[in-house]
Amino acid sequence: MERLTKETLAVMSKEELQEAVETLQTKLEVAERQIDTLKADAEVGKKYIEHLKSEAIRLIRAVEGESSPIFRLIERADVDTLRQIVDEYLERGKEKFKSTSTEKVVSEEVTKETLLRADYSELIKLKERFING
Repeated sequence: MERLTKETLAVMSKEELQEAVETLQTKLEVAERQIDTLKADAEVGKKYIEHLKSEAIRLIRAVEGESSPIFRLIERADVDTLRQIVDEYLERGKEKFKSTSTEKVVSEEVTKETLLRADYSELIKLKERFING
């Protein structure tokens, strides 16, 4: 639709003016729906960023402790940087907390039913087997 000037409005008929108003109302409704959608998307984005920040902090604490200098970067980091930090510290955490003990085969398979049927002394023996290998 062309830009409506005072001169254009003066020569338009009532029907043409009404059509122009309806067209503008439709455009306004579409724009308002788009704004609502964008607000909802922005809220999801904010929640995602907060999740990444808390996950980054959790992983850094687990790997490096409370005194890591990287904590200062978290608040100012963008989404891509936060994802990289989370990925990096997730890998570091996996390495740091990888089980160093060798797995030992337990001769009897422990199932839920086995545990439910066991008496207290059997549970203590089972605990000792798992702790001491």
